[in-house]
Amino acid sequence: MLKKIFFIILSLNLLTHCDYTPFYSKQNKVNYKIVITSFSGDKDINNLIATNLKRTSKEESDQIINIIFDTKYTKNILVKNSTGSITDYQTNVVTTFVIKKDGDSESFSVNEKFNFKKMTDKYEEKNYERNIKKNLANSISQKLILRLAVIK
Repeated sequence: MLKKIFFIILSLNLLTHCDYTPFYSKQNKVNYKIVITSFSGDKDINNLIATNLKRTSKEESDQIINIIFDTKYTKNILVKNSTGSITDYQTNVVTTFVIKKDGDSESFSVNEKFNFKKMTDKYEEKNYERNIKKNLANSISQKLILRLAVIK
């Protein structure tokens, strides 16, 4: 009984004095306005990236960052079986960003790949591919936001 009481007091003491903050907690606290000047390439991925960037942008900020990006989406055959029918695909998204801030310009590329198996149901495969695009767009957006945090 004494051990239980001691353990409870010790745990409460440690928890109240611990100053835990997540490493990326300040990641979304941007202090600039993101303006997407233009984009080209895959329409679905571009719209998802633009939505994510607008969500993190601070509209009332004086610092303005202009972004131009181009997205190339490819779906390649990765594996065929012995009869020659496709079993695996690989999706590849290459996004090239041009960031303009205060007269300075910087460009960089983000490359994301994902492998998946072919499904027998075409409708399910299309939905799965749409989810893959969404996840890849979120990943690309997060990489851009981290890059913008470094540019400051």
